[in-house]
Amino acid sequence: MTLRIKKGFTLIELMIVIAIIAIIAAIAIPNLIEARKNGNETAAIGALKTIGTSQSLFREADKEGDGNLDYGTLAELASAGGGSTVGLIDSVLGAGTKNGYLFSASYGAQTSEFLWFAVANPALPQTTGDRYFCANQEGVTFYTVSAAFAYNTDDCTVPANSTPVGK
Repeated sequence: MTLRIKKGFTLIELMIVIAIIAIIAAIAIPNLIEARKNGNETAAIGALKTIGTSQSLFREADKEGDGNLDYGTLAELASAGGGSTVGLIDSVLGAGTKNGYLFSASYGAQTSEFLWFAVANPALPQTTGDRYFCANQEGVTFYTVSAAFAYNTDDCTVPANSTPVGK
């Protein structure tokens, strides 16, 4: 009589391993999504700070070369390299979309020499980010969680229902 030795896993053993993997995934995926949203929001704040710095450089150096010390749009900031191919902001941000956020920035309609306004709203609210951001010539970034900021280039004021970032 010969003894047979079976090698391999039983169905129960395989099901236990799959169940353990499923439990670990159920715990990890929501944390991963939340971390991605936080990263996108942090990148949006940084991009608005970059836009603010770029607006100052654009205005003070008269990057348009038209003799007017005025602020610029996102497209102007992205192409304001003064003859080189490098702008004040990267081309991705200049196109208006970066890290799950949609950006808009422009000079004030009443006075382009003194006012500018920028917004960063999530491309997919509650998926790519939970907060909506805006900034203006004052250099402070504001946020809200209630609704997207209106693109206000009329008087470039920040809405009253917003909170400064960091508060």
